[in-house]
Amino acid sequence: MKTNLYAAEKGRSLTVTYVPSIGLLHNMGLRAGSQVIVQSKYIWGGPVLLRVEDAYSIALGKDIAVQIGVSYVGH
Repeated sequence: MKTNLYAAEKGRSLTVTYVPSIGLLHNMGLRAGSQVIVQSKYIWGGPVLLRVEDAYSIALGKDIAVQIGVSYVGH
């Protein structure tokens, strides 16, 4: 099942399917094929905290997170 990073369920393993052309995301290691887990989402449109490749955590604002396509691992 495909969705965007902001709408993804917390704690589920995800594969990134689409990343917009924003250089900073590539520099942070967020690329198509990356494995991520949403660690937490803050209310009222706050940032999403995610674990990338089980190596480090980053926070992304909602405006960026809704542009990143993901699919659930195992689906």
